[in-house]
Amino acid sequence: MVDIFGKKDEKKGGALPELPKPPSFSPSAPAPSGPMPAPSTPGPMSAPPSFGPQTSLSAAPSIPNSTPAPPSGVGVSQELLTEDIEKIAESIIGEKWNLVKDELDSVMSWKTEIDVQVKEFKSQLEALDKKVSDAQNAMLGKVDEYNKSLQGVNVEIQAMGKVFEKIIPQFTDNVNRLSDMVGKKSVSPEKSEI
Repeated sequence: MVDIFGKKDEKKGGALPELPKPPSFSPSAPAPSGPMPAPSTPGPMSAPPSFGPQTSLSAAPSIPNSTPAPPSGVGVSQELLTEDIEKIAESIIGEKWNLVKDELDSVMSWKTEIDVQVKEFKSQLEALDKKVSDAQNAMLGKVDEYNKSLQGVNVEIQAMGKVFEKIIPQFTDNVNRLSDMVGKKSVSPEKSEI
């Protein structure tokens, strides 16, 4: 999953705008009546603070200000600073929330797709189970038919065996008589020739 709070968004340019700095407050300094003068010596511009995992909001660089700020301006500038921080925090949280929402949407679509596939697999398994049970029932029916036909053949073979038991002794007697008669006939013509 994407590191939500640790990385800058490279697509949007990276650096964030510099936050406004409240003027330093000194209660013993007299309050000027006019608008705030600009700093007398402009210092080198420091780089905007980085909001990565290595820095925090409290470690902002300080800009030297030679003029003390009036006490009445401190509240207004602090409100502006708070509003700016809130806006920046809301934009960062909004961007990160959109990333998280996109990830959650992709996970939900994946879950929906997996649910559909699981339902399809279940229906296919049920159809396969039905086909297997139908084939098993058909095979059992065929086996029962073959068993009945074999029992019928067995009964017929037993009946033929009983018939042969009755017929074979008579048949052998008849064959023996015929062979005797043939033997006598063949012997008698020889005697008549002599």
